[in-house]
Amino acid sequence: MSLGTIKKTAAKKNASKSLLSKTVSFLHLWLGLLAGSVLIIVALTGCILSFEDELTPLLFSKEQQVTPKAERLPADSLVSIAKTNFPKKKIFRMILPAEPSRSVKATFGTKKAGYDYVYLNPYSGEILSKGKENKRFFVVVLNLHRFLLAGTVGKTITGISCAITFFMTISGLYLWWPKNRKVLKQRLVVKQNASFKRTNWDLHAVGGFYVMILLFLITLTGLIWSYDWVENMMFKLTDGKISKPEVVKQPEVKGKKEAGLYEKIISATNTIYAHQGDLTINFPDKKDKPVFVSKENGEARVNTTDQAYFNNRNGELIEKRPFTGLSLGNQLRKLNKPIHTGSIFGWPTKLLMFIVALFTASLPITGLLIYLGRGKKKKKAVVA
Repeated sequence: MSLGTIKKTAAKKNASKSLLSKTVSFLHLWLGLLAGSVLIIVALTGCILSFEDELTPLLFSKEQQVTPKAERLPADSLVSIAKTNFPKKKIFRMILPAEPSRSVKATFGTKKAGYDYVYLNPYSGEILSKGKENKRFFVVVLNLHRFLLAGTVGKTITGISCAITFFMTISGLYLWWPKNRKVLKQRLVVKQNASFKRTNWDLHAVGGFYVMILLFLITLTGLIWSYDWVENMMFKLTDGKISKPEVVKQPEVKGKKEAGLYEKIISATNTIYAHQGDLTINFPDKKDKPVFVSKENGEARVNTTDQAYFNNRNGELIEKRPFTGLSLGNQLRKLNKPIHTGSIFGWPTKLLMFIVALFTASLPITGLLIYLGRGKKKKKAVVA
């Protein structure tokens, strides 16, 4: 191969790289500007939601905190008391915290019609508070985070913005990637005593690099929530097929409900899963469906939940589904929320995700400032 041919080949490769860089840079800029405002809202609300579990008992202590006593009321009594507040609605769920100083929460209604809630003192049965679930502070923040308070339209917008952010993470790494070691050192540290323009660029590029992996996980888990095809792809990559858990059927049992049914179910659940953790009873909306119980494993390093299904007439165990018995795909799907929120390893990862979300909110701002400050390059004068 002649020297001229080698030079032409190298020139073509450089031209191709240049075109790719320009294309990626163009998409990174304009897609970032397009989704920037949504990203700021989603990131800031994500910061608030990161510590929802810790903030709720502090902000709403009157309804959340109770004085522990020797014995609490049976679960069946708590269900009956809760039902007196919403006699025309079906009970949907009851949460029994593991902490003896926390109140019990019951919700009524359906997803379509909306939910009502009531907090009870598990020792006295006293009603501590009640109202509409969608008016609670953290529920409003969650709806803003996921749907921009705009229902299906908002969900579509946040889903698209999440996909854009996912692309921005990958394209940002491509644009950040240094050509040599000298440039690498510059792109790993924010330059001290630099101009505002340089500092702003470093905050965007260098800071973006350090949060890239976690932001990748946040957006990926967000996409699994937003799009069924992404969730199905995750199952195919892990299990080789779409292997979501089968629906558990309720065996036919004649007669009325046994007395103490829910207390029996709670006792059986605690026997099966002896670890400490909040317990949630999900009540069936039809007679032919079982009672579904989930229990958090507060003693595990990873934030996981075990499940069990019981007959809604006699409380007999139908099926148990411990987290460890699930397929890899189903385990990852169960961990989707803990990974997304940072609760997977407790408060250390929550704090980490909080910092990442807070920094992410700044990326559209620093990116916009880079765009506004870039100016037009002056053409060099041609010497005659």
